Amino acid sequence: MTLPAANLADARPKLDIRPHEVPAVCGSQSPQIEVLVTGVEAKGILTVELYRPSKHDFLRKASRVQRVRVPAEHESQTVCFNLSGAGKYALAAYHDVNADRDLARKWNMLPAEPFALSNNKPLRLRMPSFEDASFSAGEDTTRVRLELKR
Repeated sequence: MTLPAANLADARPKLDIRPHEVPAVCGSQSPQIEVLVTGVEAKGILTVELYRPSKHDFLRKASRVQRVRVPAEHESQTVCFNLSGAGKYALAAYHDVNADRDLARKWNMLPAEPFALSNNKPLRLRMPSFEDASFSAGEDTTRVRLELKR
């Protein structure tokens, strides 16, 4: 059975994206980080997280500056973060395919859903450190590309 075009939007599942998770408007202020995420499928939620320097809390809430969530679109999409100032940062992104707002993990705690870190470090037996994923953001717009991998 084919739904009329007017009913197609009603047939899509509602995604749980909260107002505080909306990304900044790209180009709206400086400094800003503009993140191009590639390897996305048009289902579920794309989550991108910005982290400040931390030796022990990288990829944990304690060092997270902001998390944004957007409906996942086909192939690539861009999200932006407004910064309070230039500095050293790291990014993590994952494609929450089932839209449950949680990163699915394998038995060894590595991501089971498409995942990427800034500098596109490959995941081995453990997650990379902040230093492995860090980059410097300047006073203008800093552009970063993340390639989601399974």
